[in-house]
Amino acid sequence: MTDLTTKYGSWVLVAGASAGLGAAFAESAAKRGLNLVLAARRATVLEERAREFGARYGVRTRVVPVDLGDEDAADRLLVATDDLDLGIVIYNAAAEPAGLFLDADREDLRTNLAVNCWTPTLLAQGLGRRFRDRRRGALALVSSMAAQQGIARFAAYGAAKSYELILAESLWDEWREFGVDALAYIVGATASTGFRGAAPGAYRDNPDLSEGASRILVPASPEDVAERLYDRFHLGPRQYSHDADEEKTRADATKSRADVVTAMGLVTAGLARFHPGASRLSR
Repeated sequence: MTDLTTKYGSWVLVAGASAGLGAAFAESAAKRGLNLVLAARRATVLEERAREFGARYGVRTRVVPVDLGDEDAADRLLVATDDLDLGIVIYNAAAEPAGLFLDADREDLRTNLAVNCWTPTLLAQGLGRRFRDRRRGALALVSSMAAQQGIARFAAYGAAKSYELILAESLWDEWREFGVDALAYIVGATASTGFRGAAPGAYRDNPDLSEGASRILVPASPEDVAERLYDRFHLGPRQYSHDADEEKTRADATKSRADVVTAMGLVTAGLARFHPGASRLSR
């Protein structure tokens, strides 16, 4: 196991850390002896996580309650970490407006752009300057399989996650001369908080079940996804949370874009969240 404290620094910032995959990223860091900065909206939940991980692993913790959709969210995180030997940043937060694009609420679309584009851009710039000056550090922008093709019912989300993917890959190229690592971490179906999977009976009668539908039926665990990232910071520019997702990406490169986009649309059509009562926006 790489000594991440020596390679990067003694603190890790996890943005979107209160539950599910974000909490798993934080716990995986604590297992490795890294101190934690936990950022998300729900202060009470963050404080509970901080106490839990601090007591279990003997690490120091700092809680930063912040809505990552706010205009000044990145600035607040920069100020909150200015005195720390911050070595790793994992931007896991995501706003996810779901449903047909023409029916989307404008505020949900604004939040999608703020959380998935504006805040990670300014945070990467601010912390990247620190990493450059120290000549060490690592940034992971957590993207999605939704970013790799058009995706019906998640059009704005997929577009915003594609922005994060390209930003991270570009920073990998710009920063490597300084000894700083950056990567886009592509996450597929994961049984994280709010994951509802397939609608009853969806996909199961399809003799030609797509790779994407197969992953919905057998999602990865947040713990496995988090553990995998910590072994891949130095491998950028694009890493995958599951071997099957990387294999699907390679296979899709041999197909027409129309076929790839159509297949993804069939996957989203079978999701449970599009049954009556599903919420418009999860974050």
